[in-house]
Amino acid sequence: MNLILLTRFGSHLYGTNTENSDTDLKGVYIPSAEDILLGRIRASISQKRKKSEHEKNTAEDIDEEIYSLSKYLKLVSEGQTVSLDMLFSPKQYHLKNTYLWDCLVANREKLLTKKAASFIGYCRTQANKYGIKGSRVAAARDTLAFLRVLDSTTMGAKAKLGEYSDKIESFAKNKEFIEIIDIPLANGQEIRHLSVCDRKLPYTSSVGSAYHIIENIVNEYGTRALQAEKNESIDWKALSHAVRIGEQAIELFQTHFVEFPRKNAADLLKIKKGELPYKQVSEYIEELFVKVEDAAEKSTLPPSVDLKWIDNFIIDVYGEVVKDTLYP
Repeated sequence: MNLILLTRFGSHLYGTNTENSDTDLKGVYIPSAEDILLGRIRASISQKRKKSEHEKNTAEDIDEEIYSLSKYLKLVSEGQTVSLDMLFSPKQYHLKNTYLWDCLVANREKLLTKKAASFIGYCRTQANKYGIKGSRVAAARDTLAFLRVLDSTTMGAKAKLGEYSDKIESFAKNKEFIEIIDIPLANGQEIRHLSVCDRKLPYTSSVGSAYHIIENIVNEYGTRALQAEKNESIDWKALSHAVRIGEQAIELFQTHFVEFPRKNAADLLKIKKGELPYKQVSEYIEELFVKVEDAAEKSTLPPSVDLKWIDNFIIDVYGEVVKDTLYP
């Protein structure tokens, strides 16, 4: 395989590895001329090497994922964190790198964007998973109380939400995590929805149905909060990733650079091991989430990568491979 990069990744790159951490490797390869011409380039090639198929992960295990150049640059253009971590990985972590990789790094500014979808998306997923955002719980409870009032009216639980459109829109006005949105159907028509904590309730739903959906959200948050107090069912590793990614995002948006290993690796490791109080971690992630969005909005990075430069780079590299094969 024609590798242009093979680097250590994951906890070994972040500085959060322990004695039991396996080895993660990421890389980028150049496809053969045959695969380029026949349109059968594999986007990625993965393999997992374990000491034994019947044992849990150990420090001797190796997880390797290699992206084609075109797939890797697509990930970069989307602002995916995996590709950016690779782009900023220091040379001391590289098992192999070539002049082509050095060329990408030298043109790194053309590959950066203020597009925060991947950063914010990951943080939001973790926040939703553990009910971290206190105001998110409050929004669900407020909606439940509002629907309870509608349920008690003369029309009752069987009435459609759309029959209370004025009251709903007045209720949702200027509320965090509660909004009114229109979602288009395949036929071009739009259906209005009440969105609560990212849960979409169409106006065609009954009040009773909507009530039960929001009631489940409130109950889920309550269960998670109770589990958190007992340190049960908490994926501390995922929460440490949320903190790390959020902090990396702010650093990237403000400085156009991400440093590895992470300066606060010791703190991240404490979170990963569950050594800090859940309340402290959840409150920090709540604040961090807001800061990421603010940093993205204020960043001087461009709104998108230089797609023309990316296209030309791929054409040049793949073109040379084909030319050298056909005309050696």
